[in-house]
Amino acid sequence: MGKVTGFKEFNREVEPYRSPKKRVLDFKEIYTDHDESLLNTQASRCMNCGVPFCQSGEGCPVYNLIPEWNDLVYNEKWEEAFARLLKNQ
Repeated sequence: MGKVTGFKEFNREVEPYRSPKKRVLDFKEIYTDHDESLLNTQASRCMNCGVPFCQSGEGCPVYNLIPEWNDLVYNEKWEEAFARLLKNQ
């Protein structure tokens, strides 16, 4: 999954929130637009744990299979990543 050493090589980075003054005026996402290269790098940080926290009862709130999804994002398989997310609805 992803890059085996990605967790050690790259620090965690998140997209910044939009300004609260702008967010109260609409119902759009709270985050700023995503940088595709940043998404790819962050997806490479998935460690493919034996029992991943991201799949636990307190991990992903919509029960997505995060390691599989991260691997697809890391490999820039965007349509397959989207299809993977839709399997949980």
